[in-house]
Amino acid sequence: YDWLAHNHEQVNRLNVFPVPDGDTGTNMLLTIRSAWNNVVRRGGQTVGSVAEAAAEGAHQGSRGNSGVILGQILRGFAQTLSEKVHILPGDMAEALRNASENAYNSVPAPVEGTILTVAREMSSAAAGVTEQGGDIRTMLENVVEAGDVAVQKTPDQLPALKKAGVVDSGGKGLYYV
Repeated sequence: YDWLAHNHEQVNRLNVFPVPDGDTGTNMLLTIRSAWNNVVRRGGQTVGSVAEAAAEGAHQGSRGNSGVILGQILRGFAQTLSEKVHILPGDMAEALRNASENAYNSVPAPVEGTILTVAREMSSAAAGVTEQGGDIRTMLENVVEAGDVAVQKTPDQLPALKKAGVVDSGGKGLYYV
C-alpha cells in the first residue's frame, strides 16, 4: 500500500489506455487501501485468512477498471491460499498463477500490454523460481524484476502506449504493489 501511495500520481500520469482519464493510480490506491483496511479490521492468523480479507476488502472498495482487475488478482491469489496457514514458494507460485488467470477471465476482451500481461509475467517468474527450488525471498525478487521488465515491454505490445510514449499504467501500478 505505501509504495503505491508514494507512486500513484506517476501511475495516473501514465494513464492512456483504455481511456486517458488519469485515474488509474488513484483507483488502484483506493482499492488496495480498502483491501488493507479490511485486513486490519478482520485480522487474521493464517496466510489464507489474511489473503481472503484483502480480496474481500478490494472487492468492496474497488474503483475503476484497474481497481476491479486488481481486486480479481487478489481474489485469485486468496482462492489458492484459502486453507494455508503459512506460505511456501510453491504456494506463492500457484497463487500468482491463479491470480493471473482470474484476472484474465474477469475481462471480456483481454488485451496484451496491460496489467494482465504484467500479472502473467510475474506469475511465470514465480513458477521459474519454484522449478529451481528457490526460497520466498528469491521468488519475490524475481517477481518484482519480471514485473518491471514486463511493464517496460508494454509499449511494444499495445500501439496506444507506444504512440503516447508511456508504459501501461495498470501494469506499473501492479509493479508497485
